[in-house]
Amino acid sequence: MISLIQRRYPDDLSEIRPRHGYEEATPGVRRIEAGRPLRWLSAGWHDLRHAPAGLLHGLMVTAIGAVIMGVLWSWPWAGVAALTGFLLVGPVLATGLNGLARSIERGETVGLRSGFGALEATGGAIWAFAALLASIFLAWTAFVWLWMGVLNVGHAGLLGPLHEALPVLLGSTSGLISLAGLVVAGAALAVVVLALSVVTIPTLLDRRTGLMTAMGTSLKALRTSPAATLIWAALITVLFAVSVATALLALIVVFPWLGYAMWHAYRDLVEPPEEAAPTT
Repeated sequence: MISLIQRRYPDDLSEIRPRHGYEEATPGVRRIEAGRPLRWLSAGWHDLRHAPAGLLHGLMVTAIGAVIMGVLWSWPWAGVAALTGFLLVGPVLATGLNGLARSIERGETVGLRSGFGALEATGGAIWAFAALLASIFLAWTAFVWLWMGVLNVGHAGLLGPLHEALPVLLGSTSGLISLAGLVVAGAALAVVVLALSVVTIPTLLDRRTGLMTAMGTSLKALRTSPAATLIWAALITVLFAVSVATALLALIVVFPWLGYAMWHAYRDLVEPPEEAAPTT
């Protein structure tokens, strides 16, 4: 028995390694320069011109955003939380656009089926990822409501109209602390979501991997090229802010543009699968 144990385990236990570690279980990623996200936007714009069917996706997302704005118009802080949280689930909503971008890359005929069929190709993993992002969305909305309600001039839960609340918040110490905390919490949450989703959707679509492997690939991409991925997140935020400033009208174009660019980010960040060895 002792000799059997000695054969199975080395004298130095530090030599024991898992058969399949984190690095081995996920696709390889590349280290890229910080300015590369601008090329993704350029390539995404080219795809949008080539396949304007993506505008239908943008129109649908814009309609959803407009409904949210309409329902929550009387509760402006809830509306702000919902709109910013809406950005968190954007990667899942862009699944169809990744399917269109892949069809363009392959030289296939691009139609509505090319986009909406991508949901079927990702299987149940996409719905699990959607549930994860939705839970983060709900947690963020609840946090904003409670945070602003507690610190908004001391009246918990009584959030006045935005145009009345903002002067009070900007003119008081507690109000400034409240807004600063909201910005810090939002930035931290955005980094978490970026780490989990930067290439998750295209990895699920292209590699047919499990959800954990796809999210692990995103984490590895952020770790390998932090500057490029953070700049990419900043560009997404700026374009989304422009869309909000235009009452979401610009989102009709911005959303498919970013969705197409997401596919090119994946192609740049993640190494292609190794070619199978020829059989003899």
